[in-house]
Amino acid sequence: MEREERQKNVTIAEVARAAGVSSATVSYVLNGRTDIKVAEATRERVLSVCRELGYRKGAGRGRTAKGVTIDDIAREAGVSTATVSYIVNGRTDVKIGEETRRKVLQICNLRQYTPSSVARQLAGKKSGLVGICVPESGCALQNAHYFSLLRALQSALREAGYGVLLLNAGEEGRPQEMPEGILCIDLTQEEFYSLKESCFIPIVAVGMIVDDPLFFKAFVDHAALIAAAKERLRCNTLTYAAYPYRNAPYLDDLRAAMNGDTLFLVRSLSGLQKYVRAHPEEHYLFADRALAEACAPLLDAKQYCAAVYGEGAEEGLCLSLREMAEHAVKMLKSAIFREEDAPHTFRLAPKI
Repeated sequence: MEREERQKNVTIAEVARAAGVSSATVSYVLNGRTDIKVAEATRERVLSVCRELGYRKGAGRGRTAKGVTIDDIAREAGVSTATVSYIVNGRTDVKIGEETRRKVLQICNLRQYTPSSVARQLAGKKSGLVGICVPESGCALQNAHYFSLLRALQSALREAGYGVLLLNAGEEGRPQEMPEGILCIDLTQEEFYSLKESCFIPIVAVGMIVDDPLFFKAFVDHAALIAAAKERLRCNTLTYAAYPYRNAPYLDDLRAAMNGDTLFLVRSLSGLQKYVRAHPEEHYLFADRALAEACAPLLDAKQYCAAVYGEGAEEGLCLSLREMAEHAVKMLKSAIFREEDAPHTFRLAPKI
């Protein structure tokens, strides 16, 4: 009998604490996720703890709210149980900061602690808006690149029934009108986590990488792009003229994909043209059509190709921004509705 009661109350959070890992890692292991790297030793430890505690996959679904108490919510939010009680019961006679209120409701949502008062508040906060956070580069051509991705995301969001709220990277505080989620383009790690901590809503990284398997992300498959360029140019090595990403993990991913090739980070057209004039014998892959057109007079047509962000690949390697945008919006919806089993990573490969 004691074991039966224990099975009823064991949650993923308890398994995670006992195994010394995150709840997300436990979920990945139990659901057999293959797109997330989990060490074999960690996987075995999680499964062993599940056996010891009597946790059965799926047994907790529908009973999670009974296993989570108001004390659990208070501890995780760093507030008193009285504060949680005031918030979930919609008390207006007690002054509570908007940030604290939002954080408590978010934790209630994530832990599926949803008495009717919480459910009503969460449902009442649906804005139908999604924010897009876009940085600004000192390079006009790179800004044009951001704008192309922005337009693709706007189109995909509108097709999904969302309105769009534009956000500037690095802005302090929360937006005045809170969106249901945010799509981020090439933010620094600091900017991304600052935004996450200030908004407490689902965030998807687009055209950037976040070193945390918990977050959804969509980005260009650099290794596939470079391999496709070499196949088209029929060369063994090349120089990739790319924009300097602000997101360090994404830039690291690009550098790792070079594998003996040369990476030239474009900060100005004149600097790029100077490099090409000094190395006229090399093969080149350009990050977009604008860079290729600027250097075309300096090279033979068989020496270079460009990544073309459109639906036609006749004049370059096609990277469909529409496809990436649609996947990003799909991921955001998965994050909003807490679909943990949904793939968390999308890599955009070129169409040859």
